Amino acid sequence: MAIRDILLQANSYAEATPVEAIERAQAAAALIGARLSLGVCRVHVPPVSNWLANKLLQADQIIAAENRRSEEQADALVQQFSAVVDESRRGEAFVIDCPGQVTHWALAKKARAYDLTIVPVHGHPATPAMAEGLAFESARPVLLLPREGAALTFDRIIVGWDGSRVAARALADALPLCHQASSVALVTVTQDKDVGRDTPVADACRFLERHGITAEMVEVPAEGRDAGVALQAYREETKGDLLVMGAFGHSRAREFVLGGATRSVLDHPSCPVLLSH
Repeated sequence: MAIRDILLQANSYAEATPVEAIERAQAAAALIGARLSLGVCRVHVPPVSNWLANKLLQADQIIAAENRRSEEQADALVQQFSAVVDESRRGEAFVIDCPGQVTHWALAKKARAYDLTIVPVHGHPATPAMAEGLAFESARPVLLLPREGAALTFDRIIVGWDGSRVAARALADALPLCHQASSVALVTVTQDKDVGRDTPVADACRFLERHGITAEMVEVPAEGRDAGVALQAYREETKGDLLVMGAFGHSRAREFVLGGATRSVLDHPSCPVLLSH
């Protein structure tokens, strides 16, 4: 299935998503051949319930001013989106209220009706939680898109493979991009854990061949690193353009506890990363 409809996640508060993230997302959409929409998480800080704090510190006035700033920045993002993204590539733009802080819950419901969600990486503290939440709750892949780095391209793709269900899901979600790439490598990190017993990498390679994609099988020794660090190091050594991997973890009390491989990539992505769960 082709990727035709992409959603860009943006924040209004505390610092608004920079216009450079919109420009980079448009470049990604153009490479993929998809339409780009915008979903802005507008934070609304609730009033304080402590009357003394309000009386002494004028907390309600401060909160009202911050909420106005959040609303203004959300409106500005929608306007910037309309100005930056070409009309032929532009989808819808909408605002979702996030009481208290940036959260993924409401946006994930919208993201389920898109092929892919882009989460820009620009230093916002909520970015890792947003990316992992969308990967788990939207049932759609998430593209982490750093604003720094070389010119954007998806020509050389590296797929992290450990034979698991989530790795298989990530590989399937990446098929449209793999078709456009000049090279695809299925990379297994050895010594990290007992990998490949569920579905050997050779079977994954055969799957790609059935789709007309020739992939290289690579083993990378962990050497004391978690899989995420090892994969990113290999990507840097081989000058890969995109890292594809499953979002490992489980849900408990509606909080996501991710494996070390996923966490290290979320915290410090060195390139665009396609995450699936």
